[in-house]
Amino acid sequence: MSIATKSAGAVVLAPTYTPATGDLKALIAAKREGYLWRSDLTPDRVCAIRKQLADAERASLPPTPVVVASWLMKLTKLVTNAPTELSRDLAEVIFEVCGDIPAGAWNPESRLAWTRQPDRNGYPVGSRWPAPGELHTHLRPFAERIRDEVSVLKTMLAMVEAPPEQRERSKPTDAEIAAVVRSARMARQALAEGVEELG
Repeated sequence: MSIATKSAGAVVLAPTYTPATGDLKALIAAKREGYLWRSDLTPDRVCAIRKQLADAERASLPPTPVVVASWLMKLTKLVTNAPTELSRDLAEVIFEVCGDIPAGAWNPESRLAWTRQPDRNGYPVGSRWPAPGELHTHLRPFAERIRDEVSVLKTMLAMVEAPPEQRERSKPTDAEIAAVVRSARMARQALAEGVEELG
């Protein structure tokens, strides 16, 4: 899904990004903890991973100046000391500082999060217009969340797409377990006999 932003003679699409939810969120958490197995990745789940990865990769692309200006224009209505008119120069300065923040981080959630910041040392940060550096610091966690999700989803797909010899080992069979138990008993018996001979 995208938000269309109109400028003179052009329509620029800003990707809206929704982090993984439900089953996919649980799979991502399991992968981070090291508890995800290839057998957990059913065809339906792989399809969901591919879709979420495509959305997250689109959201991780660099923003255009129009996307940033659109976000800033909407912010002017939410703060008390916004510029009366968002000049091109002001938008360019913010774009220069924050241009490495992915397009998907310039979303309604990050804008509302700015306005809902608590006061710092009595200064109402969230109700004031941001300095470019402040805005970059504020948007960085939104950017990192997108980049992290892309990384984890790629790792999950690699588990499915890896050649058979590179996939994780399957659980041992009953015969393999029995063979290990026999081997351990024989080793224990050999040790016990060796100790008796020394005594």
